[in-house]
Amino acid sequence: MKSVSEIIRELQGTPECTVEPPGEVPGLPLGFALPDDLLEFYGNCGGIDLFPQQDWGWRLVGPKEFLRADKVILELSYKDHPEYYDGTASEGLYVIAVRGDGPDYISIDTHPSRLGRCFDSFSGDHATQGSRVITLSFAEMLNKLVAWRQEGYFWEDEFYGFFGQPNSVLKLQGKSQPRELP
Repeated sequence: MKSVSEIIRELQGTPECTVEPPGEVPGLPLGFALPDDLLEFYGNCGGIDLFPQQDWGWRLVGPKEFLRADKVILELSYKDHPEYYDGTASEGLYVIAVRGDGPDYISIDTHPSRLGRCFDSFSGDHATQGSRVITLSFAEMLNKLVAWRQEGYFWEDEFYGFFGQPNSVLKLQGKSQPRELP
């Protein structure tokens, strides 16, 4: 697996991608943290558009777009009833990637006990028992998004478990891929 910095350097030379210059690092509420690989990302860039002209392209959000997933994905429900979400396990989920204008989102967990897990946060499944853990780290997610490109959702062939499962139940059954990551 390539480092986050290596991938960013490669994407800077890819005509179909836009790597924004680094800026600030997103701030989080007390009790939450950014994983080291995400700090590396924001230290090297301010967001990336991966093939934005393609319908399969993704945007890795910049620091100002790094927002609590409940507020972005479940916007109206959150506005009407924040008490349903505040203080729950979903409070630590932040949007890290979006495809098009949504509803395809990937969120990352900033809670120390689940730090760095990335989730399929399609609006219908966000923070539910149907929300799949798609990678165990930001670096893994970035590597796979770049490698898979238009070949679909890389997480359809892997199973790491679901949102809210305790570590002892989380099934680390990712299938090895025959393809080599670029």
